[in-house]
Amino acid sequence: MQDQILFARHEGVCYFKLCGELRYTLASGLDDLIERLFKQDEMACSQVVIDLNEASFMDSTHVGLLASLARHCLSRGLPRPTLFSTHPEVNELLINLNLDQVFELVAQPTDQKVIFAAVDEADHTELDKARMILRAHEALLDLNDANRMAFQPVVDMLRKDLSDKEE
Repeated sequence: MQDQILFARHEGVCYFKLCGELRYTLASGLDDLIERLFKQDEMACSQVVIDLNEASFMDSTHVGLLASLARHCLSRGLPRPTLFSTHPEVNELLINLNLDQVFELVAQPTDQKVIFAAVDEADHTELDKARMILRAHEALLDLNDANRMAFQPVVDMLRKDLSDKEE
């Protein structure tokens, strides 16, 4: 299975399909897409569906981007996004990081009849990538106190690293 991020929009529903090993090196395209969808004046999505059935691994940056996506939906008054995943390890990660509080988790396959397009990686500088990784981890902090305790040292390190890069 190829490491990739796919997207489709059909009748106001935004579908994300994340496949393979999802590491921070593949995250800039997803980050850009989320930001573009929710910066538009007109509501680009009336509902969000994420399919992780073909994801075999997710790093904390991708989990943070999912948390950010859920936060955008909440701030726009949209229903909680639906997240499909049949992989026990991925589901355990999502539950341990409390994404079950902001997503409707469904442990079953999907049968979406939409045509997906690949989301290309964005052409970011190292500084832009560092900012994206920091934002993703800050989104995890915002979910609850347990995540705050777990990720605060990481966020502090990322902030210092980013500060050093900006000087």
